[in-house]
Amino acid sequence: MQLPPRLRPTDAATILEPTTKAAQKRKRTTRKTAPKKAAPKKAVVKKDGLILIDVRMPQELTGGTIPGSEHIPLDNILDTVPKTIPDPQAAVVVYCKSGMRGGMAQGALRKLGYTNVSNIVGGFDAWQKAGLPVTIS
Repeated sequence: MQLPPRLRPTDAATILEPTTKAAQKRKRTTRKTAPKKAAPKKAVVKKDGLILIDVRMPQELTGGTIPGSEHIPLDNILDTVPKTIPDPQAAVVVYCKSGMRGGMAQGALRKLGYTNVSNIVGGFDAWQKAGLPVTIS
C-alpha cells in the first residue's frame, strides 16, 4: 500500500485500524510483570505491513500514545530505523506532538531511502482532538 505523504488523523486512524485495535486488545490482556532486561532491538514487523513510529521524547509519552506505535525518538531515528526496519519500501507512518518533528523524521527517513513514509498532520495533539483511541501507560 502506497501512503500519501501527509495523513489527517482520521485518515490515519482508518489506515491504522487493524494495528490500533490489535494493540488495544494486547494492552487489555497484558498483565504487569517485573521488568525484564532490555533485549537487543529486533526488526519491527507489523502483521498488516504498517509501521507506526512515535518520534516524541520519552517524557512526552506520559500523556499517552497511539495504540500500536513503536517509540523511536527523533534524535535516534537515523541510527535505529535502518536496524529495525530493513525494508526501505515498508509502509511507515510517523507522528510527534504537533507534526513538526514528524515532518523532520519523514524527511530523514526519505534521505535514508525509505520511499513509503507518511506523517500525521497535527501529530498526537490532532489525534486526541479528533477523539481517536489513545493508550496511556
